[in-house]
Amino acid sequence: MRRTSLSRRTGGTGPAAATGATAAALLLVLSACGGGGEGAGDDPPQETGREGAAGNGSAAEPFGPGCSDFPGKGPGSFEEMAQRPFATAIADSPVLGNLSDALERSGLSDRMDTAEGMTVFAPVDDAFDMYPDGEMDDLLEEPYGLAHLLNYHVVAGEVPSAELDGGVFDALNGGQVRSSASGGRYTVDGYAPVVCADVETANATVHVVGMLLIPS
Repeated sequence: MRRTSLSRRTGGTGPAAATGATAAALLLVLSACGGGGEGAGDDPPQETGREGAAGNGSAAEPFGPGCSDFPGKGPGSFEEMAQRPFATAIADSPVLGNLSDALERSGLSDRMDTAEGMTVFAPVDDAFDMYPDGEMDDLLEEPYGLAHLLNYHVVAGEVPSAELDGGVFDALNGGQVRSSASGGRYTVDGYAPVVCADVETANATVHVVGMLLIPS
């Protein structure tokens, strides 16, 4: 999967084209969160001690169809990511580069590096192409609204994939994220597939998702 810089988005709807309803939901995020300072509005997870993804001090191995898109070694590999805090870990990722750019634009990067004990539902690069250029460009120019959207992808506490079936989690923006499992595959909010589960960084458990999560 190739990184497409958010500063040079070329449009397109990707494999999961936005419906009118989901596009409207994105616009509601913008209108509800306009104004405010950079990265304002939502609190990061409290700095609590990191626990193993499986709850017993031993992290689970990443799995899923999208895991093969990560490099086997070097920057952006699972081994390198596990040694770095979240925002730093994804900065060189060929899979999560657009998320890294979005965190920078929203002013959340430092907070995502210093917070501990969190779970991130991290959208792949292609997820940012779900929406027409105009709507996404407006969001990228509104740090408060962008932070609100990104914080919907973050929950306090580390949640391994074993706890995703029937899960209901409080997101940092005040919403609730729901997850389910069927046939060995996981879905978030009923539509976003988990393409690579149980990725570890130094301060987070990461489940990579194929679509952006839109707050209701």
